[in-house]
Amino acid sequence: MTDDQVRAEIYRQFRDSSTTPTIESCTAGLGLPRGAVEEAFGRLADSQAIVLKPGTTEIWMAHPFAGEPTGVTAANNEHVWNANCGWDGLAILALVGDGVVKAPNPLGGPNLEWTVANGEVEPGGVVHFLVPASQFWDDIGYT
Repeated sequence: MTDDQVRAEIYRQFRDSSTTPTIESCTAGLGLPRGAVEEAFGRLADSQAIVLKPGTTEIWMAHPFAGEPTGVTAANNEHVWNANCGWDGLAILALVGDGVVKAPNPLGGPNLEWTVANGEVEPGGVVHFLVPASQFWDDIGYT
């Protein structure tokens, strides 16, 4: 078993079920001992491949998927996934195909919404990142 196999299982479960994978579900999915999967979760978190909820072995984020509701979703005809931000919502659709991303409007008013059809995003726009990419991991929960 490699960490890459566990990471692939995490992403497969997010993609296929739109629920947050657990050590138990990855153990069952891979047919591996719980301890081996738990250790892999730790190594994956240490390498910033996933983010665990502080003080736990529960997945908080496996970019672009969010392990809990954030108010931002990416959806297609079969699933609704939690995303960490609008950008990650678009990344989810890049992985799974066409759909809709919805996010709260930081200025109030109606939610923001982007539709992806045949790989094209509508409406167009500009993305502004408040935190420079080099500082994302200083506080990934805020970024």
